[in-house]
This record gives sequence, structure tokens and C-alpha cells, in this order.
Amino acid sequence: MAEQMFGKVIPILPCRSMNEQLDFYQSLGFEMTYKQARPNQYACVRHPIAELHFFVLKELDPAKNYSMCYVNVDDVDTVYETFCESLKRNTNRIPTRGYPKITKPNNLAEDRRFNLVDPSGNRLLIGAKHAVPQSNAEQQPYVTVHASKFKNAFETAYRLAYAKDDPAHAAKVLDLVLPGMEEAPLPLRYRAVILRADIAHLLDENEAALSFIEKINQISLSHISLSAEEHHLVQEAAKRLEELKAVLMAGQ
Repeated sequence: MAEQMFGKVIPILPCRSMNEQLDFYQSLGFEMTYKQARPNQYACVRHPIAELHFFVLKELDPAKNYSMCYVNVDDVDTVYETFCESLKRNTNRIPTRGYPKITKPNNLAEDRRFNLVDPSGNRLLIGAKHAVPQSNAEQQPYVTVHASKFKNAFETAYRLAYAKDDPAHAAKVLDLVLPGMEEAPLPLRYRAVILRADIAHLLDENEAALSFIEKINQISLSHISLSAEEHHLVQEAAKRLEELKAVLMAGQ
């Protein structure tokens, strides 16, 4: 029998400024465990969920940085809340756009996750796998043919906005089907318009976001019967709507 082996992966990520990088991760609650200035700048940080190392690449453009790392955790919502509390305590803000930023947790086919993008554009995908495996149809939203083109467009836009962090592409996908979405089931239309409002906010198009919120107010689900799954999905969307309203009212 082969001897069992164990290992540990430690990402080594680029940054444009070591001080900026360390300040951000320490504001999240990471501990700096090592730092050197010569012969090259290098540093290490550690948190219960991950250990990360950094080197300086002064010409790095955060918008063109494709470095990423998936961090598997037991409870993604606890990690998210801990990071947000630490950011608010140390910086008095929770960045949701630009560099750095932290997105809200979202349910995808394979996991529940949020994205953490640091000042240099490195992306940590922090997720927890679903306890119950999804069906093959649910795991392949890009290629599966759904009974409804509206559902297909919604799932694709949702993944682009929240998993791929590409709200501009997500907006294009939804805008192709929204004009004809009166034919779609009301719960799906409700979730799609909320998603489009959130995408507008992610694109810093707050006037458009408010316009989509007005359209949401015209959709009433009170007279229809929802399945348990639909009820859960609608509740999740309604929570996101209230969060979005609060952010827009605060002028952020």
C-alpha cells in the first residue's frame, strides 16, 4: 500500500505595492508573518482560511491581472461577515467596486461563494461546496437547453455577474430578453429585474438601477402560489433588493 501523502498549496501572487497589499490584507484580519525588502520585496500573510505570499511587480495593472485562487471553506457566510466586520472596523468602509472590492455571497450551481479582489487585482474565490450535489442540468448553465430562454438568460447573466465578475457582459445577456419577459413566469421575471438592477449598480449606473427598481415595484407575487424552491429563491432576491435600496439611498 502506498504511503499516504499530505501537502499544502500556498499561492504566490503579484502586487504593485507591498505596503498597500499588506495594509489591505491586515484590514481583513490576516496576520503578516514575514516581510523582506532585499534582494527583492516579498511578504507572507496568514489567516485561518489561507496562507498567501506576495512579490512586487511594479508595472502590474490590476485590470489586467488574471491571478486567482479558489479557497474552499466550511462556512462561506461566516467568512464573509468576518471580513466585512474587520474591514468596517479598520477602514470604515466595505469596498464593492474597483480595486479592492468584496462581493456578496451568491449561490452558484457548484457552490456558494463570494469574490475578494485585492488592490492589485488578484482574485480570491471563497466558496463552500453545496452539501447536496446539483443535477447535471444545473451544473452546466452555459450549455444546457432549458425549457425557457428567459431562465437560460437569467442563469447565464447571474453567473457572469457573480461568478465571473463580468457585469457588463451580464447586462448585455439580460437586456436581450428583458423586453419580452412578460411571457416569463412572474417569480423569474421578479428575480431577473432585481439582478439587472444590481448589475446596473455594479456598473456604477445608479440612475438605471433606480429605474429597474421602479419596474420591480410593478411586479406583484401576492396572488400566485410558489413552490418551496421558488419561495426560497424569491426571498433571496428580495433580500438583495433591500440591500441594494439601502446602498442607493445612502448614495454609495
